[in-house]
Amino acid sequence: MAGRHLTFEGMTPAGPVLIVEDDLDIREALQAYLELQGYSVRSAGDGREALAHLAASPSPSLILLDMGLPVMDGHRVLTARASAPGLSRVPVVILSADTERMSPRDRAVYAASQGVAAFLPKPVDPRRLLETLRRLLPGQAEAQTDAPS
Repeated sequence: MAGRHLTFEGMTPAGPVLIVEDDLDIREALQAYLELQGYSVRSAGDGREALAHLAASPSPSLILLDMGLPVMDGHRVLTARASAPGLSRVPVVILSADTERMSPRDRAVYAASQGVAAFLPKPVDPRRLLETLRRLLPGQAEAQTDAPS
């Protein structure tokens, strides 16, 4: 199911959510769940594939990024995103078990330096994921009831 598109901050209509996750089961589960919630979704299994999606049209409206990726890790994806015109404003939500080990101060410094909008721990709580997407992409997905537990 395709999500609605919106315009924000002078950008062109928002594209799909890009899921960058090397674990096929997690990637497919996230994609199916977000599509059920009304979001348009693309996915990539490694950093190089993510860069190909970032270069495609339409650009993603948001990136869900695992940091421990093969071929090119999440840090390198963030660096490439920062140097691409127009993509540096695309919000990034990091999905990682390791972020819980970071102090709130370290997360804030990393977020500010890398343009990260949010951190979500793995395994991802579906309600927190939807709350984050709704906050960062208001109006993009069709109105839904509470996420299943």
